[in-house]
Amino acid sequence: MNFERSDKNVANRVFKGALFLTGARFILRLFSLVNLVVLGRLLVPDDYGVATLAIVTIGFVQVFSDIRVNSALIALKDVEKRYLDTGFTMNLIRGVLIAALLFFAAGPIAAYMDEPRLADVLRVICIVLVFDGLKNPAFMMYQRNIDFSREFKRRAAATVLGSAAAIGVAIATESYWAIVAGTLAGRFMESAFTYYRIPYKPVLRLREWRMFFGFGGWLTASGIVSYLLNMLPQIVIGKFIGPGPLGHYTVGRDVSMLATRELAAPLSQALFPGLSAISHNKNRLRGAFRKAQATILGVALPIGVGSALVANELIAVLVGDKWLPDAADVVVLLAPTIAISMISSATDGLAMAKLATRQMLMRNLVIAAFSVPAFVFGLWQWGFIGVIYATIFRFAVNTAVNMYFAKEMIGDSFLAPLAASWRSFVAAGLMSAAVIAVPAPFEKGQEELQILIEMMPRVLLGGAVYVGAHYLLWRLAGKPDGFEAKMQEFLGKAGGAVAGRLRR
Repeated sequence: MNFERSDKNVANRVFKGALFLTGARFILRLFSLVNLVVLGRLLVPDDYGVATLAIVTIGFVQVFSDIRVNSALIALKDVEKRYLDTGFTMNLIRGVLIAALLFFAAGPIAAYMDEPRLADVLRVICIVLVFDGLKNPAFMMYQRNIDFSREFKRRAAATVLGSAAAIGVAIATESYWAIVAGTLAGRFMESAFTYYRIPYKPVLRLREWRMFFGFGGWLTASGIVSYLLNMLPQIVIGKFIGPGPLGHYTVGRDVSMLATRELAAPLSQALFPGLSAISHNKNRLRGAFRKAQATILGVALPIGVGSALVANELIAVLVGDKWLPDAADVVVLLAPTIAISMISSATDGLAMAKLATRQMLMRNLVIAAFSVPAFVFGLWQWGFIGVIYATIFRFAVNTAVNMYFAKEMIGDSFLAPLAASWRSFVAAGLMSAAVIAVPAPFEKGQEELQILIEMMPRVLLGGAVYVGAHYLLWRLAGKPDGFEAKMQEFLGKAGGAVAGRLRR
């Protein structure tokens, strides 16, 4: 296995890696969509609420103890076997210890959340922490070299197995155990696949533990704050409003993120090893980062805005109209907000590439200082919808602070990402106007197929207007190097590859 990495042709390698991840996430979300459709009809909002509380708890415990071994392996200039062995040992010890802690703390946690069913769920689902601790760290060397082909296969296999398990248990039990079974099966496969055809077997040793703690300490603290901020809506709704509203929020949030982050996030993930490889060249780093921001927003914005425009139809088709109107209200408010926030989604990758881990913690504390009071005020004044308003405010603060953080790291203008993405905002506005101008005959109680047939012309019109407006504005602007140029280059290469195969 090659532990070295090259800084040559980074942009194309990052883009190719992002395509692999996009394929994996497309498969993941295809099966997640099947999950959502099946489970949304077999389960009630309370089931989603109980499972969500368990998953949030697991996630928090993981973040609280995460020393970012994988991030350190990617960021290191040189990687030797002793680093991999130490990383494996530290992850395994962490996984076993926090699984045991959570098993014995399940009762008190369930009592605090006033949800007795949560205790048994936590005692079973904590096994995923051991699965995660057993992952092979050598698998990260492919990502370090910006090769995501194996990650594609790993995620696809895990998603297929997890979806099959969830649907099977849902049909058999019609309970929240379906979500638990899907989570366990998927995470087991994620761990097992890291050993498939990997010419490295981990050895228990802790020789380089100081290096991992030195790199990961600030990241761990930053991750704790970030996770709490992300999970604050679920925590507040689950604790103070109830599992039913939490179920509506979870479904609405999942639909809001169904495509936006699953198309834009792969590029963000592929950026970290790419930016690490060129972090020594400030001008090259600045150009790559700004182009990545514009590309991520160009993909995310029409999906987020479009989801809001057809929110009622999406909810009715995917999970049934029993989730209306609350889940649809969540989509209307969150989908565009999440899409716009993606303009700053690559900031963490930039910060880790620049080894600015302490600054990441300071940034998250600033965001928390503004956001937490907003959640308290929103809950007090308006209840469920107030929490959604507070979530929107948190995304806005997060985006602004990240833009400033990136400006400080690469020495660019605060408004540079918005200036580079103005065509996306204008095209999204024109798309919205076109879709709104078309009558929406949706009524609660219609058949899903009828809703889908009536919705598709609006979806196709919106997509055509966005792409056409974007292309026209790019031409009028003199064809600058950016999102459109990269997409045109990719489509040209893809078309050439298809044509070559057809000629054979």
